Amino acid sequence: MPVLAVVVMNRWLLRVIAALVVGITGFAIIHPESMIAPGPVKPAHASIAKDCFACHTPFLGASPTRCTVCHKVADIGRLTTRGARIAHAAKTPIFHQSLVEPNCMACHSDHAEPRLTRRADKRFAHSLLKAETRAQCSSCHTPPDTPLHRSNRANCSTCHSDRAWAPASFDHSRYFQLDRNHAVACATCHPRTDYSTYSCYGCHAHQPASLRARHAEEGIGNIENCVRCHRRPDAEGGEGGEGEGGDD
Repeated sequence: MPVLAVVVMNRWLLRVIAALVVGITGFAIIHPESMIAPGPVKPAHASIAKDCFACHTPFLGASPTRCTVCHKVADIGRLTTRGARIAHAAKTPIFHQSLVEPNCMACHSDHAEPRLTRRADKRFAHSLLKAETRAQCSSCHTPPDTPLHRSNRANCSTCHSDRAWAPASFDHSRYFQLDRNHAVACATCHPRTDYSTYSCYGCHAHQPASLRARHAEEGIGNIENCVRCHRRPDAEGGEGGEGEGGDD
């Protein structure tokens, strides 16, 4: 092929490529929601669907500071962006004000991504909350309506992890170790399925009169809270020893 023909062909090819680049760039500027966006915006943001910079900082992506221009952190969950009171606010936990930082993108994505390319949905992480708020589980969660949860007033973190509600990590040995002689029904020690209290008098060997007499010999007058001294069935005085109960 003659050199002149090669040069002409290359010039023509470069012009075609340049025209395509200009065309794609121009179309991306005019219709960014079609060329760049991963999917349509949520209906609530339809009015700014073509205004990418309402949420995005050039070359840096979406920015929480752009979100809080309209969504005031102090009003989230209470008022709409127009200042109207949210009807169901009283039934919905208000927690955005307790975040470590207003990192909206940690949980939210304004674009509904195409079905074939949709990434895993973002899930709320308790680590985003301030430490003092993470300890107040009941401010957001209602305990299950079961006998165990109705009578137990301990903090949820005693048995549950904030990474997942189930499985629970309740360990009875933290309070009293159950050996083969104590593998009995819960009601034996927790009458009326009230797990907030316990009694050792459910067995024939534990009678108040004999226990008082035996403990009196050691100078122990308070025998109501047995596990304070007797943590393990196989230890006479448990962790604290028999005499630690005192006469209080």
